Amino acid sequence: MAVLPNKHDLSILILLSLLLLTDARLNLDHSDFKAFSTIQKDLGISGQRSSSSTPCNTPGVFCERRLSPNSTFVLKITRIIFKSQRLTGLLSPAIGRLSELKELSLTSNQLVDQLPAQIVNCKKLEILELGNNEFSGEVPSELSSLVRLRVLDLSSNEFSGNLSFLKHFPNLENLSLANNLFTGKVPKSRRSFRNLQFFDFSGNSFLEGPVPVISKGESSRPQYPNRYILKENLTSTRSRNTSQSRSSNLAPAPGPSSPAAHKPKRRAQGSLPGGSLDFLPGL
Repeated sequence: MAVLPNKHDLSILILLSLLLLTDARLNLDHSDFKAFSTIQKDLGISGQRSSSSTPCNTPGVFCERRLSPNSTFVLKITRIIFKSQRLTGLLSPAIGRLSELKELSLTSNQLVDQLPAQIVNCKKLEILELGNNEFSGEVPSELSSLVRLRVLDLSSNEFSGNLSFLKHFPNLENLSLANNLFTGKVPKSRRSFRNLQFFDFSGNSFLEGPVPVISKGESSRPQYPNRYILKENLTSTRSRNTSQSRSSNLAPAPGPSSPAAHKPKRRAQGSLPGGSLDFLPGL
């Protein structure tokens, strides 16, 4: 004999059905619709390439329900994920009009031009991944106003200028600026990156200045995050490898008690050939 669902279960099912029907009938916010149309065109996504005339049904575009100023519900674009799509355009300044955007992932394309300054208007942005493109120019100095950022990946582009945009990212967990054209000095912003777990500055030439000295009572946290990659001078690396290969032919490696045995360990903690780390996140 079949067991009939109780009234409580039926009520939940009815409520969920109503919510799904409501979302299905909601329209995309007009401002978001106009902004995305411009963004899509500038990225190089033609009308034929887009599988749907409704942005929220486009693969890689995610929308969520939000309450509009006139107290009605509308759909707002919250995530744009176009990875490895062979896009050859640019990122439009219209991106700043997507007020509810939480993720913008455009990695592994062929996008060019600058990161538009209007990106700082996306105050709810948590993930910004632009790695492996052909972006150039300076990063907007006010990027640090995006305090919700957890992931910032600008690696493998042609970004240049200094790192003045690294000011205050209290929620940042993953930072990659590798393989760009950045110059200058890493800012002394130890206390502004408390949640950083990974950072990669390799492939640049900006690491300058001494490593800051931290007193034992200043913090109980480790001096370095779980994983980090630092820039190394290629000339120094080659000469070090050459000298190591020569020494291996002349004499055995020093024993554990030898002071030389501790040098690789100190280097792993921030000592760099031809430069030093001036940035200690996670403190």
